[in-house]
Amino acid sequence: MNKDRPPRIVVADDDAVSLQFFIAALRGLGCTVTAAASGGEALAACAQSAPDLLLLDRRMPDLGGAPLLHELRRSGCMAPAIATSAELDAAVRADLAAAGYVDAVTKPISVARLAALLDSRFPQWSRPGSNVGSDATAAQSAQSALLEDGPALATVGGDEHTLRALRGLFANELETMLPCIATMPANELADWLHRLRASCRYCGATRLGDAAGKLELGIKAHGPHDDAQLAVFMTACTATIDALLR
Repeated sequence: MNKDRPPRIVVADDDAVSLQFFIAALRGLGCTVTAAASGGEALAACAQSAPDLLLLDRRMPDLGGAPLLHELRRSGCMAPAIATSAELDAAVRADLAAAGYVDAVTKPISVARLAALLDSRFPQWSRPGSNVGSDATAAQSAQSALLEDGPALATVGGDEHTLRALRGLFANELETMLPCIATMPANELADWLHRLRASCRYCGATRLGDAAGKLELGIKAHGPHDDAQLAVFMTACTATIDALLR
């Protein structure tokens, strides 16, 4: 990579909130960013221009993780790849490393952690100071039990504008999904809950994140979700939408 130009990064994530965070944070750190909402879009983006770094979600409906990196390598894209995921245990990290990933990070990842990753991957690039959150002040939240502003602002580098944008996307997603949740097949619901938990952490939706985690674990352990766990989640979902739209 030419040290006189910013790194070109392809970031792929099927979760709209996570993807918007990466776009805002990486651009704020001075990078050139190409966003992909699926594995297929990531393949197309890398075919059009040669990136310096790949940030790839481990679980996407069409293609993610090891299979996506395999296809990228087969198509000639040899940029170093970092996997992102809501959960990473030792076994998953080992599988990703065996597939060729140089690193794996848990979402949500803070702006500071992203900056450290860039500095380690591109040591000769003079990264400009981040403009993410440079003029932000601490927000006061009337719904602290539902939305924790402090941790969410810390994750996005203190940038209130970015946090509002993420929360707007999040509210739209929840409103769209709410009528479908009770009738979703168990495996599809578990996959959505897995992605939702990362969005909850980015947006500071602690109560909803806890309810989503418990419901996901219940589905994985017992198959179809039980009515009690589902009711707790639906209540948290409705309350969170109200808080986000306030």
